Amino acid sequence: MSNTPQNPAGTTRVISEELGEKLVVGEITPAEFLGLSQEMLYQIATRGHEMLKTGKFQDALDIFKGLVAASPYDSVFHCNLGSTYAHLEKYAEAKDEYTRALELNIGNVDALVGRSELLLREGNVNGAVQDIQTALKLDPDAKRENTKRARATLTMLQKAGKAK
Repeated sequence: MSNTPQNPAGTTRVISEELGEKLVVGEITPAEFLGLSQEMLYQIATRGHEMLKTGKFQDALDIFKGLVAASPYDSVFHCNLGSTYAHLEKYAEAKDEYTRALELNIGNVDALVGRSELLLREGNVNGAVQDIQTALKLDPDAKRENTKRARATLTMLQKAGKAK
């Protein structure tokens, strides 16, 4: 029996020095270093969504933390991690992840809506309205469920005289 690490197929994976150097200097992500495709990562994310839907928030948290670690420049994974933190009532962490998602992709409607809800929770109505209005500009027909929710929130704020 060998002490050589093997992958499930039984073959040893050789990692080039060049790839290691690229990882260290930030030219590639850990996922790229490990040979994980975007498709594979999104399949894992789908599993995380299933965990969220079934109330298995800690499992979802583990999945999305892993995805963010593997692919730290993917706005969607940060947004999903933010949503998971929000479900766990870890609002500061959720807001940080939504904000990071928006730093990576200002057009991430789900991150805008998620952050707007947290801003409202903090009493920052102006910030929330700004995020909602940006989300509605990006999805004017409210095709996404989050945008529909944001539109309803904006309507309630307008009726309460808290938003224009």
